[in-house]
Amino acid sequence: MLEGGQPEKPAILVLSAGGALESEVLAGIEEEGVPYLVERVAPGGDSDAQRLARRAAARSSLDVGVGIDADGGVAILHDKLPDGVEGLSAAQPATPREGRVAGHNAARIVVGVPLIDVPR
Repeated sequence: MLEGGQPEKPAILVLSAGGALESEVLAGIEEEGVPYLVERVAPGGDSDAQRLARRAAARSSLDVGVGIDADGGVAILHDKLPDGVEGLSAAQPATPREGRVAGHNAARIVVGVPLIDVPR
């Protein structure tokens, strides 16, 4: 709940260490019409893409989280699927196209439409 008792806006939470890949991921989410919130994290320590995505999914009002690490890795997780979904992580560093597809797929999990194959 927000201040004043207002519910949180439904959104995908993106925990990101920044970088050029972030804009591609966000563009993919936006193109699917799903709202998102971005929180920046300090690079290093406990900030690999999988861990960031797990933390984001646990906090997201839509149960979907995206993690983008400083090495260019990206991961998508749903809070109700503890082991994740195969194919929803991009190799480090991810290409801009892989980042865009990751954003699309994060949003598509929310809307319940088929996922896009990640280009290899």
